[in-house]
Amino acid sequence: MHPIVFRLACLALLAGVLALMVQESEAVGDKVSNCCHKASIQKINITISGFRLQRKDLPCVKAVIFKTTEGEQCVYWRLSWVTDKVKELRAANKNSTNASQTTL
Repeated sequence: MHPIVFRLACLALLAGVLALMVQESEAVGDKVSNCCHKASIQKINITISGFRLQRKDLPCVKAVIFKTTEGEQCVYWRLSWVTDKVKELRAANKNSTNASQTTL
């Protein structure tokens, strides 16, 4: 095999492997690894116990990361149900903090 053809074959193989790796990482969906690279617009219909905010810092996108019974889920931050849920969780957290402080 000619050296140039061999190099091109190796490059093609490498490109194929890289494409599969990218596809595999995107197939994970909206679950969090280190940060959210994309955010879902679908409503979460399972128990949400907490949240954290993620700022845009490429490749990470601006999102709300909800802590659920099935793990963390990245959600688009401008949805009305998301802002309502964040307010609800903040109020619940504030009430539980106030309750624990008054019992001291």
